[in-house]
Amino acid sequence: MPAGPGRPRLDGRVAHRWLAVLAAAIAAAAIGAAPARAQGTWDTSNQHQMVPAYLYPDWWNAGNGWYRMCDAMNVSAGPSTAIMNPSSGPGIAANADYQQVIGYCHARGQRVIAYVHSSYAQRPLAEVMADVDASYAFYPSIDGIFVDEMSNEPSTLAYYQLLRRHVQSKPGAHVVVGNPGVDAASGWQLDGSAADELVIFEGTAESYMRWTAPPWALAQPASRLVNLVHAAGDATTMAQVCARSKTQNAGYMYVTDDVLPNPWDTLPPEPYWSSQIGAC
Repeated sequence: MPAGPGRPRLDGRVAHRWLAVLAAAIAAAAIGAAPARAQGTWDTSNQHQMVPAYLYPDWWNAGNGWYRMCDAMNVSAGPSTAIMNPSSGPGIAANADYQQVIGYCHARGQRVIAYVHSSYAQRPLAEVMADVDASYAFYPSIDGIFVDEMSNEPSTLAYYQLLRRHVQSKPGAHVVVGNPGVDAASGWQLDGSAADELVIFEGTAESYMRWTAPPWALAQPASRLVNLVHAAGDATTMAQVCARSKTQNAGYMYVTDDVLPNPWDTLPPEPYWSSQIGAC
């Protein structure tokens, strides 16, 4: 099973501006957690974006990826989603640069969720929950958790149910997005309340054009299903991927020209990115 976006592919850049971090932590403690952006409902005629934004939030640079992303993503009928991943998880301390872009994205109606990994339910649940707790401690206004390396084995249902309940115990409404990276034999993760939304495809554009979503996925609300496609090297390929995604019941889409080993560490350049918003 392919590794999900994040831990194996992160380049390890972690910037700590300690005075700014201290100020951000004090401010976060004072204001508490902001209300989460509510989960929306839509079909493939109104696709939204879910972006593994594993790029550093260099918000002070004109045209930086985080601002371009949150300025453009669809918010009709509900938010699109950016996945933040400071250090293959929450890291060891809050980072004021992430605080900045979370606020920026929220002001534009977008949702920001934090990355943790579960190693296909082989990682001790207490460790994963500790990453969840640290994510909320450092970034109280996040809107949920992205669980990478989610198992596709129904025998792990209780593990993921407990993890989802732990996320939902945080003040406010919080979403859990699971990423097995491939579709399961059934929709047990969604039907069993192990996840609210699910990545059922992650791979290259070439493989996506041969892939077909299983019947159970075609029967789900599109707004619960995510497809992540990389190595779509030009705008024509991207448009073909977007067109196919509408036949695969993908309510959330992201297509990038970036490639392995980490296809999620950049946002596509213009006009590729803006064109994708209209195509998907």
